[in-house]
Amino acid sequence: MRIGPIEFTTPPLVSGPTVVFKIFGLPVSITVVTTWFIMLLFFIFFRQATKDLKMRPTKFQAFLEIIYEFLEKTIEQILGVWKNKYYTFFATLFLFIFVSNIITFFPIPWFSFKDGVLTIYPAFRSPTADLNTTVGLACITTVMFVGASIKYNGIVGYLKGFASPTPIMIPMNIVGELAKPLNISMRLFGNMFAGMVIMGLLYMAVPWGIPAPLHLYFDLFAGAVQSFVFVTLSMVYVQGAIGDAEYIG
Repeated sequence: MRIGPIEFTTPPLVSGPTVVFKIFGLPVSITVVTTWFIMLLFFIFFRQATKDLKMRPTKFQAFLEIIYEFLEKTIEQILGVWKNKYYTFFATLFLFIFVSNIITFFPIPWFSFKDGVLTIYPAFRSPTADLNTTVGLACITTVMFVGASIKYNGIVGYLKGFASPTPIMIPMNIVGELAKPLNISMRLFGNMFAGMVIMGLLYMAVPWGIPAPLHLYFDLFAGAVQSFVFVTLSMVYVQGAIGDAEYIG
């Protein structure tokens, strides 16, 4: 079979996630495919990373320990003694969001062949540039801090919190509680989607002259910052929900 022309395509700047394939009639979007790929990466990476830990760490193990200590100190600064209880959740949340933010920084191609034309296009799309992902993460976080408040203060104590410091504030406190997941989900989605659009516009204007520093900023730096902001705000919400409850290990 003879291969004809080769085309390089990029997805539209403003569009929803495309459907890649269907399973039993259910559409599977590029966001879901990318999320599955990230989950597979995590499984392989951490399985290999923790397979042969040593007292005298190798360079790779030392690198992993640096990441662990960074996340541990960050979580401890906000949650204090509660860090041990919530470390796994927030460390995983941070790593997932960070990898989701920067995955488009790496040129991973995919291709299709139709009518003698080989088309090459990006294999993945940042899951956090899809509102479905950020809202889903915000909902999980909401379950976490509402559950913590009910667990450590009781259902009555949780409901009383809406009347603090005065019952007049009940409507405002309810709005404030509902605004928490909206705040973190829209902040993450807006920043990542905007960065993707800006880079797309720059490529349209100057297709062969995009400087590397812009990729470093919009992909790596902004991705790290937005991961940190999302997780930090989530920890603040959990800390506020716990209140003055006594830690029991």
